[in-house]
Amino acid sequence: MILMNKTLFIANMKSNWGVFVFIAGMLLVYVVTSVSMFDPESAGAMKAMFDMLPECMMKAFGFDGLGTELTGYLAHYLYGFIFVVFPMIYTIVLSNKLVAKHVDSGSMAYLLTTPNSRIQIIRTQALYIVISMLVLLSFDVAVLIATSEMIQPGLLDICPFLALNLVPYLIIVFVASISFLCSSIFNETKYSIGFGAGIPVIFFVLKMVSEISEKLDVFKYFTVYSLLDPDRILTDNAYTTILSLILVGASFLVFSLSIIIFNKRSLAI
Repeated sequence: MILMNKTLFIANMKSNWGVFVFIAGMLLVYVVTSVSMFDPESAGAMKAMFDMLPECMMKAFGFDGLGTELTGYLAHYLYGFIFVVFPMIYTIVLSNKLVAKHVDSGSMAYLLTTPNSRIQIIRTQALYIVISMLVLLSFDVAVLIATSEMIQPGLLDICPFLALNLVPYLIIVFVASISFLCSSIFNETKYSIGFGAGIPVIFFVLKMVSEISEKLDVFKYFTVYSLLDPDRILTDNAYTTILSLILVGASFLVFSLSIIIFNKRSLAI
C-alpha cells in the first residue's frame, strides 16, 4: 500500500514554504531570546520581576512556574504560550490550504483527474501536516539546545527537555487533526477556517481562563491544552507515556475519520 503521493507532497512543500519559514522564524526568535535572557546568577531577580506581574496574567501565560534553573525556565516560558500559539496558527492555516482551499478554488478537480485515489490524496495531505510540524519543531528545538550549550553550557538538562517536547508535539498534532477534519468536511474556505480555527482557539482560551483562578478550574476539563503540564511531564514518566499513547490514538482516529469523510462525500468541484 502506498501511503502518500511524493509528487503531491513535494508540491505542498513548494506552496507552503512561506508559512513554514515564517512560523519557524518567529519561534526561532523567541528560542534564542529566551536562552539569552537567562542568567543563572540573576535568575532569582528575573523570577521576582515576573512575580510583579498580576497573578492572573502569570498563570494564564504559564509564567508562574519559571523557576531558577534553565530547563524549568524554558519549559514554562516557551510551552506556556509561545510553543502553543504559533504551531496552532500554522496547523490552522495549513489544514485549510491542503484540503478546503483546493475544493473551494476548484484545483481539487485537477488532483482527482490524476491516477491517484481520493484516499491517497487526502492521506498525503494529512501526512504532510504531521511531518512538517515535526520538522518545524525539531529544527527550533535543535537550535534551542545548540544555543543553550553555547551561551549556558551544561545548564540545560537535555534528555528530560527532549522528552518534554514529545507531549506538546502530540497535542499540536491532535489539534491539527481537528482543523484537518473541519477542512475535510466543508467545501468552502470560510466554513473550514471558521470551525477549523474556532475550535483550537476556544481550547486555548479555555486553558487560559482555567488558570486564572481556582474558581474557573473546571474549564480545564474542556481543553486538550490543559494536558500540557511541563513540571509533571519533566518528572512523571508514566504520565508522559500514557498521555502520549492517548494523544497518538486520538489523533489517528480523527485523521482517519477525516479520510473516510473526504472519500465518501460529494465535492462541489
